[in-house]
Amino acid sequence: MAATTAKTTSARPLDASHRQPSRRPPTVPDLTDLPNPKDLLKSSIIADYNQARGAALPIAKAANHDSFMHYFTWGDPNHDPQKRASAKVSLWRLLSYATWKECVLMVFGVMMATISGLGLPAWLILLASSLDTFSNLATLIGAVGMDGMMTYLEEELLRLCIAFAWVGLVCLVTGTLYVSIWTYTGEKQALRIQTQFVRASLNQDAAWFDSNDREALPTKMGTALVHINNAIGRQVVDVYANAISAIGCLVVALLLNTQLSLIMLCIVPVALIIMALFNFCIRRVKKRANEEMAAAGGIATETLAGIKTVASLCAQPYFRKEYQHHVTGSAKASAKAAFLSSLLAGITGALFYMTYTFAFYIGTEQVVTGASTAVIIKCFLTGEPQCRVTGASVMCCIYGVILCVTFFGLMGPGLSVINIGRSAAVDVFDTLSRKPTIDPSSEKGKRMQGSGLEGKITFKDLFFYYPNSPNRPIFYNFNLTIEPGQSVALVGPSGSGKSTIARFLLRFYDPNEGSIIIDDKYDLADLNVSWWRSQIGYVAQDPVIFPGTIHENIAMGKPSSDGLPATKEEVINAAKMACAHEFILNLPDGYDTYYGGTSVQLSGGQMQRIAIARALIRDPKILVLDEATSALDQMSEEHVQKALANIRKNKKVTTVTIAHRLTTIMDSDAIAVIANGNIAEYGDHETLLQKEGGIYQSLCEAQGITPSNSGSSATAKAVAVAEDNVEFPAASAIAVPSAPEAGIATDSIVNQTEEGLVASEAEADDEEEVERSEVEIASMSSIWRQVGWDSIYTIIGVIGSAIVGALSPCESILTAQIVATFYVVDPDAMVEANIPYIMNFLYFALASLVGNSMVGYGLSRSGSNLGAKLRHLAFSSMLKRSMGWFDLPENTTGEMTTILGADIEAVEGLTGLPLGYRVRVLTSIITGVSIALAYSLEIGLVAIACVPFIMIAGMMQVCCMRKKFVGPSEGPSPPTIMEQGLRGIASVQAYNLESKVGDDYEQALGPESSGKVKSGIIAGTAYGFTQFAVFVSFSLVFYVGSLLMVKGQVDFVGFFTSVLAVMFGALGASQVSADFNSRQRGLIAAARIFSVMEGPTDGSEEDVGEIVPIKGDIKFASCEFSYPARPDFPIFYKSPERDGVNLSVDQQQSIGLVGRSGSGKSTILQMVMRFYENTGGSAALDGREFSELNVNNLRNQVGYVGQLPTLFNGSVKQNILLGKPDASEAEIISSCKAAHAHNFIMDLSDGYETEVGPGGGLLSGGQKQRIAIARAIIRKPAILVLDEATAALDNESQKLVQAALDELQVTQPRTTLTVAHRLLTVKDCDKIAFLGDGG
Repeated sequence: MAATTAKTTSARPLDASHRQPSRRPPTVPDLTDLPNPKDLLKSSIIADYNQARGAALPIAKAANHDSFMHYFTWGDPNHDPQKRASAKVSLWRLLSYATWKECVLMVFGVMMATISGLGLPAWLILLASSLDTFSNLATLIGAVGMDGMMTYLEEELLRLCIAFAWVGLVCLVTGTLYVSIWTYTGEKQALRIQTQFVRASLNQDAAWFDSNDREALPTKMGTALVHINNAIGRQVVDVYANAISAIGCLVVALLLNTQLSLIMLCIVPVALIIMALFNFCIRRVKKRANEEMAAAGGIATETLAGIKTVASLCAQPYFRKEYQHHVTGSAKASAKAAFLSSLLAGITGALFYMTYTFAFYIGTEQVVTGASTAVIIKCFLTGEPQCRVTGASVMCCIYGVILCVTFFGLMGPGLSVINIGRSAAVDVFDTLSRKPTIDPSSEKGKRMQGSGLEGKITFKDLFFYYPNSPNRPIFYNFNLTIEPGQSVALVGPSGSGKSTIARFLLRFYDPNEGSIIIDDKYDLADLNVSWWRSQIGYVAQDPVIFPGTIHENIAMGKPSSDGLPATKEEVINAAKMACAHEFILNLPDGYDTYYGGTSVQLSGGQMQRIAIARALIRDPKILVLDEATSALDQMSEEHVQKALANIRKNKKVTTVTIAHRLTTIMDSDAIAVIANGNIAEYGDHETLLQKEGGIYQSLCEAQGITPSNSGSSATAKAVAVAEDNVEFPAASAIAVPSAPEAGIATDSIVNQTEEGLVASEAEADDEEEVERSEVEIASMSSIWRQVGWDSIYTIIGVIGSAIVGALSPCESILTAQIVATFYVVDPDAMVEANIPYIMNFLYFALASLVGNSMVGYGLSRSGSNLGAKLRHLAFSSMLKRSMGWFDLPENTTGEMTTILGADIEAVEGLTGLPLGYRVRVLTSIITGVSIALAYSLEIGLVAIACVPFIMIAGMMQVCCMRKKFVGPSEGPSPPTIMEQGLRGIASVQAYNLESKVGDDYEQALGPESSGKVKSGIIAGTAYGFTQFAVFVSFSLVFYVGSLLMVKGQVDFVGFFTSVLAVMFGALGASQVSADFNSRQRGLIAAARIFSVMEGPTDGSEEDVGEIVPIKGDIKFASCEFSYPARPDFPIFYKSPERDGVNLSVDQQQSIGLVGRSGSGKSTILQMVMRFYENTGGSAALDGREFSELNVNNLRNQVGYVGQLPTLFNGSVKQNILLGKPDASEAEIISSCKAAHAHNFIMDLSDGYETEVGPGGGLLSGGQKQRIAIARAIIRKPAILVLDEATAALDNESQKLVQAALDELQVTQPRTTLTVAHRLLTVKDCDKIAFLGDGG
């Protein structure tokens, strides 16, 4: 919040037009010097109003306004955004949410990881000891012929094999324990952080939400929380275990052969420099890939969320092209990053193999020096470990250094995950630690006991500007007094501050200066926030309905945190007062009907009545109505207004009403006209109406309200005005609930909640049962069909993976020959004998470079191209699906974006780098076993018997893939709850629902977290068993091979080659992060992807139907209709009273569609646009059935404007061009002028090139609506469809736009269908149709 004493100047230079004046001028501006209100209303109300206010008020700007963003960026107003971008949270702080029990477990897990990490160093020591045993004893036997030496040798070998097995057993236990423990503690901490973050976010003040886009916040924070979850679990201790293994291997190498180890370590700085350079490039390329994919995801989300708007504009090709552009860019960058990563692996591998050449050469020289018989006997008898350099010490030293570097390399992915989590945690932990200025969770502040609150409100000398717009003050010396039980209405132009008063009352903001006094005793800022809000009933213009039953939504108005929870009787009574009881009873399950966005869709009016019931149930002392009845039909509005009047009559309720429709506030005790930051006029309706030249009088005249027709009943007057022009047939209560009554208009509201929730618990259980019993899996043949000619890249990558996988076991051939030379060749000829074998490592270096390059070139392209192709195909398929398909719970925006994101990423692994990892594992094992068979049939057969033992861990994970560890969810998912809570934050805070939403989120997270813990235990067991299998298999192979060698059935070269081939093959397989589950996950994901490629289409992509010019003659004859998602609940149907819908509109005629909320007015419009087909009777255009017309040809000749218009991320110009892509600049300007949008567009920072933000979030509702009107009329349509097209406009803007539409109807006659609750907007229509029950 801005500091009230700030006087400093702005840090940025100011030109003459932005000078910093004093905050408060010395004199109060004289409102009589302002332009005449009537003159003010004759031009663009927003531009002229701002100009008038600017003349009266200096532009105040406080540089040091202490906004949240300053604290959010380390408290420095001149912070560096680049430093902010690179900031990270320390690992200790990430782990700070662990309990003391979890800390103990984590310490124990670290101890287990230490022991597990030392397993491979212990194996190196044992291997060196075993080889020295062979060499020493063989030399002694040949030299002195000691009897009984063979028995001693067998005992020594058995002891070594048992030691190998013990190492494996220890690794089994410790590996299982540390992975399971850290998975458990990580999930518990992540659950705690996620829950606390959601609670902290819900408790933040409005300044925080002004600085954070609440539309993008759920996605952004959801991603951040996933990264944090990954960073505090197993990854931490895996990095630690790899570090212990690396250090252990290095220590072993130094102990075995210090000189050779130090020489080999000289290559490490070179490798690190190369890795640093490559990683720098890889990070930059990956960043570009992620940015492109994020842009593609944004386009997909916006497009699918506004699919009806996209379809109405025939803009599918445009968004498809934009999406494909970003997806292709991301695929290219991803392929480049993968290639660089593989190339780095190839260069590093080549460097290591080149190191082998000089290491083995130097080692051979060392062995020659200490190879005399006398030295051997001396060392054997003295037992000194470093008496001489042996072949075993040379080999184990070399592999010790190589394994050290390898394990350090294996730390990279884990460190990357941890660092990503640390970076992602910055915003999360800042939110967790931030204490909002207005904190609803705080117990501070006074509470009035019992019925102490009377309801008197005094606004005294208020000065206020929004934190993100300090140079545009809203109020200046604002004063207003509202008496207890008084009904006060606030009117005025858009931007005058009417809704700001409501935000003050709800303590969303505090004034910068001045005070709000309650009951002449208490400063509002001194009262407890939560208690104060519990005294207020609040209804917003855009009602928020949360996922849950209708009963639960109404009962939220009286949460248990405010006292006793609402009873069923209270819920029903509140619904009756809000005129919602009848339509609720007609819903599928009445008050128990589950609302989840699409499972049961409500009209805008129905949702508004539920919101009103939610406000009334808490029996408030103060009622705040912000355009609360704007979406209601006249009859419902009259009932609600009467109910509110009844409440005020029987109870002392202070009511503050904000309205553009003046007929709704004519009965108010007082009306305050706000203009120029203050109260311009004040009095009751009759008094203000008699004030000549007054603003209120001008506003009334604009709506046709004059002293002559000003009676006692507000709503009755509105109906009377309309009835002067048309007679309505009698209407009865709505008997059948509609699908989305507001059609496209309610699309935005519907999508405020997460779609895809089931309609009832029973349904949820059924779906869960089906999911548990059967998981659909695609076939690999279907994947290869999609790969197509890119399979050439796949083949190249697979060959490269096979080469790389075979290298490790093939090393055994050269290594065994070199080591054998140490023991069986005369020292004088040893160097010459080893040089051919040593030099062959250069071929290995070349093979590593070539093989990894083939992997990077082939599989990176194959996987990325497949992903890009599937994204394009899936997105294109989604765009051509019928609207009924999108109404189904399984085809919601959230589900579709998941398919385009995570599912396709999983499928990429079927032909991408994960395929290469799997090939490497299999090739490594197969090559190792083959070499063992080639050199010793017996040892090879033992190795084959051990292969299933080694692979069993992978099979365990594959088998567990089909079992679901997550319990059935009986409510919305955690992302849904977070998204709904943050998007509907005003309602959440107004009704003290922060704790409830937080509890719901924690409860929803429980099954998911528990399932991850169980999966983690399985992963820990699999990891431990893998380590155990490798060591025990080596033990068995070594024991069998050594016995065969002692018995003379195999020579030393054959024995050692076979043993090393098996071990190197197993180690090579274990060091590749291959997840065989990824194939199963990919096939399951592919089945989901292919499912969206099949389904009903809307015909927009098909060249069918008649392509003819449209005249606009519309006729509905006995038309019946029900939404595909709800076939049992028809909208239009035959009954004894009506024969479906019978409607006739001649070309160039205008018709107004009116009726109760939910009667199907917008359904008519959607049928005209062929979003849906009639299920019976006839619906014809120009004598042809709508179903016979070409869809695109029809929609291109229809202009549509909805109540809640959908704009897309881009410039104003780009949004308007969606209506007519080839429009000239003159046409754009002309359409904007006709829609009265040109002036405010030119006042924007970049005019027509100004970015509107995601969903048009940077513009007001009225601005968005006028741009949508310009977008509709730029195509000069034959039919114009207006669905509450002027509902979001202030009175004067509505009058101007309506006049423009009327003028267009005269100058460019067209068939016009208008849905309206403001009957004044349809009184000049040629016809008016009233929709009742079933038609």
